[in-house]
Amino acid sequence: MIVDLLAEFKVDHHPHHLFKLFPPILHSFLVCPCCDAAMMSPRISRSAHYETTMRCSQCRHEDSSRCKCDHCRNRQRSVSGKVSRKVLDAKNGQRGQTQNLSIEPAYLALDQAVALLALMRCRGIDGMVATAVWDMAAVPFAPKGHYGHTLVQKLGQAKLLSVSNSAVPENFGVFENEPRIETAFPIFWSISSTSRTNLIQGIEQVAAHGKWPRHWFDQLPDLVRALAFAECKEFYDYCAKQRGLPPSAQRSTSVMLNNLLQDYSVAQCYRIIYAGAKAAADFLVRTSCTPQHAANYMIGACQRWLDRARAENWLVTPFHRNHELPRSMISVVLYEDFLKSGDDGFNLPLDKITRPKR
Repeated sequence: MIVDLLAEFKVDHHPHHLFKLFPPILHSFLVCPCCDAAMMSPRISRSAHYETTMRCSQCRHEDSSRCKCDHCRNRQRSVSGKVSRKVLDAKNGQRGQTQNLSIEPAYLALDQAVALLALMRCRGIDGMVATAVWDMAAVPFAPKGHYGHTLVQKLGQAKLLSVSNSAVPENFGVFENEPRIETAFPIFWSISSTSRTNLIQGIEQVAAHGKWPRHWFDQLPDLVRALAFAECKEFYDYCAKQRGLPPSAQRSTSVMLNNLLQDYSVAQCYRIIYAGAKAAADFLVRTSCTPQHAANYMIGACQRWLDRARAENWLVTPFHRNHELPRSMISVVLYEDFLKSGDDGFNLPLDKITRPKR
């Protein structure tokens, strides 16, 4: 096949190195924490047994603790001083001075507005949020995984929240474009209760009347896709864990899940993911392979199921939401308050979700 392609297109290149000629994979659902451009990753050969590092398509940032871009260098220089000051404030009982700022909904990005309203409704908070309780709430803030922390990070970047935790100082970087946070930490408001109330009321009025700022319409598709991806990833991790499988390769899993979402709703993706998990569990028992091998097999099983469904035009039966993975408040706020479309984000393919008119 590869030899035929080389001959047909008159490519003077060794077959084993053909993958190097293809453009990198652009991950539109992942944005650079430095410049908000899409992340990308280089192509790898079919026989590769390694993960490539994602890089920004615009700046020099890469998704690695060893990143040497200007932003990461500057953050590393200043982090020690910031940590020391915040630890001292925390020990002295100072939770940061709130500011009585006048912030309009239009100043925020759409995901910041949705996240702020969801956070208020999820916790009903007046002072502090402890992220340790998010996953245990009857209505969780966001799907399990990195997505909820990413949204809170964006609220911090908008100067609405601040972090204070003397026990785990490395978490102070959460609002300094740190992409992944796993450890629980308390979060405090950076704006006064008056400013917060006015901002929340403003967001609710904008959502109720549908008079969105112009940039929100442009940001909606990315928010819809990011939430759908987070829900699929949550269910994927749940199915794997139920069968005793370790985490699979992150990049390969992400590419496969985004492929599912090209044609199917989250509810239908659940069906495909469940079939892939079941096939992986059978493969583990049948071949006595390692759990990690079975975890990676699950990715391919989902992809093969998807390929057959497309080729043979299968009618993919949708699943209901899993009772152990309840609908998140982010989903409720986005689809009930902003889009007024029920649970369309779960039941409809992304291209069938009704967009509000400008």
